Amino acid sequence: MTDRKRRRFLQSVAVATLLHGISRSDSLAGTPDERNRNRKKGAVLKGTEFHLVIEETVVDITGKPRIATTVNGMLPGPTLVWKEGEEVTIHVTNRLPVSTSIHWHGIILPPEMDGVADISFDGIAPGETF
Repeated sequence: MTDRKRRRFLQSVAVATLLHGISRSDSLAGTPDERNRNRKKGAVLKGTEFHLVIEETVVDITGKPRIATTVNGMLPGPTLVWKEGEEVTIHVTNRLPVSTSIHWHGIILPPEMDGVADISFDGIAPGETF
């Protein structure tokens, strides 16, 4: 990962961390009915199969629109909920112009499924789903 890409990623993470719990927008993934269900659930997705889309979305937090990296069009992204011991499938689609990944905390999974860029995972290429 180049310094520029790393800097942009870290800026996105910082914004997402700051805004956790402050700002929520509608999910852009799925059918209109799925989006309505997700909206009603307050960005909490439940089940054993999840579809996440990483993309750039215009957000307006300070009165000046900015582009942010979002998950399902939301900042912060949705909370995923399932029961302990369940096996889940998470499809992550990258709509960014660069390779990306998701690093998970609190989930036991094989290293090749954890998005630690340049360590255990090469990243999800633009336009690809992992």
